[in-house]
Amino acid sequence: MLSAVNLSDCCFERFGTAILPIEDMTPHSDKDAILKFDDENLRYYIMRLRRRPAKVSSMTRHQKATQCLGSADAQPWWMVVAEPGLAGEQLSEATTLLVRVEAGEAMKLHQGTWHAGPFFLASSALFFNLELSDTNLTDHNSHPLPTPIKLRID
Repeated sequence: MLSAVNLSDCCFERFGTAILPIEDMTPHSDKDAILKFDDENLRYYIMRLRRRPAKVSSMTRHQKATQCLGSADAQPWWMVVAEPGLAGEQLSEATTLLVRVEAGEAMKLHQGTWHAGPFFLASSALFFNLELSDTNLTDHNSHPLPTPIKLRID
């Protein structure tokens, strides 16, 4: 069973950027999320999800663009991530990380970062999502896991 680490406490740089609260008028720094989109047709929307079981049987990655996610209804959530350089066959409990994201935090995933989620405790949740307009059609690369990973979310 995979246990969570907090976004603000983990070394998230190998997966993306932890987007944490900063004061207004803070100058640009290397802690800011750098966005990359091979296509200019972006989609920013509020995604509604229904709760699913706390287990991962496959993971997905987007090679053409970064992806940004944050709670739109201020509740904690969890995401399973794995490094972009891994081949699908290398995905397992040993190569993944379960990250807890608090209300008021968000994440930007590097191009190619494997991910599953978001997971949450409520029956449904809303998420701000920035991605390519056709990500789910042309850049949705999934790989099944040989053994599902159970998640501890609480």
